[in-house]
Amino acid sequence: MYKLSATDAGFLYGETPLSPMHVASVQVLALPEGVAEDAFIATLKPYISARSHLVPYITNRLQATLFDLDHPLWVRDPDFDIDRHIYRVEVPAPGGQAELEQTIAELHAKPLDRSRPLWEMAVLCGLEDREGTGNRRVAYYSRVHHACLDGMAGQAATVNLMDSEPATQEIPGPASEFAERAVQHNPASLLVDAWRNFALMQMDQVTRWPERLNAAARLWQRALDPSRSFGARQAPAPKTIFNRPVSAARTYAVGEVPVTDIKAVGRALGATLNDVFLASCGGGLRRYLKAKGELPQAPLIAGCPVSLRQPGDASLNNQLTMMQVALGTGIADAKARVSAVAASARSAKAATAEAAPLLTGNASVPGLPAALRSAALWAEQIGAGEGPQQVNLVISNVPGPRHTLYSNGARMLTHYPVSIAAHGMGVNLTAQSYDGVLYLGITACARALPDADRLRDAILAEFSELRAAVVPVEPARTTTNVHQLAATAPPSTEKLREVA
Repeated sequence: MYKLSATDAGFLYGETPLSPMHVASVQVLALPEGVAEDAFIATLKPYISARSHLVPYITNRLQATLFDLDHPLWVRDPDFDIDRHIYRVEVPAPGGQAELEQTIAELHAKPLDRSRPLWEMAVLCGLEDREGTGNRRVAYYSRVHHACLDGMAGQAATVNLMDSEPATQEIPGPASEFAERAVQHNPASLLVDAWRNFALMQMDQVTRWPERLNAAARLWQRALDPSRSFGARQAPAPKTIFNRPVSAARTYAVGEVPVTDIKAVGRALGATLNDVFLASCGGGLRRYLKAKGELPQAPLIAGCPVSLRQPGDASLNNQLTMMQVALGTGIADAKARVSAVAASARSAKAATAEAAPLLTGNASVPGLPAALRSAALWAEQIGAGEGPQQVNLVISNVPGPRHTLYSNGARMLTHYPVSIAAHGMGVNLTAQSYDGVLYLGITACARALPDADRLRDAILAEFSELRAAVVPVEPARTTTNVHQLAATAPPSTEKLREVA
């Protein structure tokens, strides 16, 4: 019996018609020579099917417990049809970056059908041949409900569904028990299981109380020590144009920067790659809001997901929490902003580590699913997101595959993330790396951020100026926007400069 954890199921309970809880990634691929789009899609379906046992959510669907007494379960979908999940979408002419981004924004706004496995792959066709080489390209828009996985698990799923070389690799078939998974559990047995899970949770509370008491004591000591902090102030984040109820429409924009450039800046300033990324986002937000006359005096606060996984754990579920980091948007000097962001992130990481024993992803209380689902829908009806928020936006950075991948013989050129815009946090900045490049995806509510491309340009311009200030380079290597990356990438990543 494969029951969702409280963390996994929380993304189901928090989903509303205006705030879908799926995440996605966008891979532009160079088709094998002589292969047309329709022929590629026809062979892609059996290619993915042969790997479905490596990524169980492909053939799993949800089964709810009676009266919502406990979290739902994953069961095998006996009516699984891959034609319902992989389909062709035509990008409007001329098929350039703006058209690709708009197509993704429109697809991402639509909720997934919960009666089926919670994933889809749209193969986007009609992309522009920007280099005039005649090379055909397609793009995957692959979305999965967040209840299935977190960012780290998503990277593992991507690797499992692809090859490390152009030739399609032979995949061993599934174990017999995989095909014999239950398609439905007896409702009475689920009722018994719900009460057993509740009892086990109470026992867990008792057995772990010394560990949790120690964690609480450490956090109390941190609160009393003026030399230590929790990363960002605990008062509500300043009000911005991003913090409002979301509408159904989405905007989307992408950008990319070589990882070597970010690390060079980090080395020069004694900061991590993530510190530099966060500070660049802070600087870009400062530029964007200042240009609109909307920059608050207090620094914007980012909610940054933190993985709770043990090293080597690639299980497809959610194991994360959130820390708060001040983005230094009130600091004009870029180098000083990096230092301030790095200090805030260090404190937040330390406090999160101390609080980890207090966190549980397996809370099980009869009736909790129904209560949380009703609360989310009620909050949307009354305009959730208007009041004070603890964070202004979510910023995430997920390490991805380090080597070139292939799908059905097509070379993967990009790895852009697409994330969630939620009530009160209408902007999400997510980055994920792939083969030496950091790919940024800005996902936003169209009401909160109608011009995601302008924020993207502001973030990339901020990084370019920061890099030029601390690691001087020739003008040809400065990175201002995604369109210039073909000229700016180091030789080791030139092959990835081709984007739609």
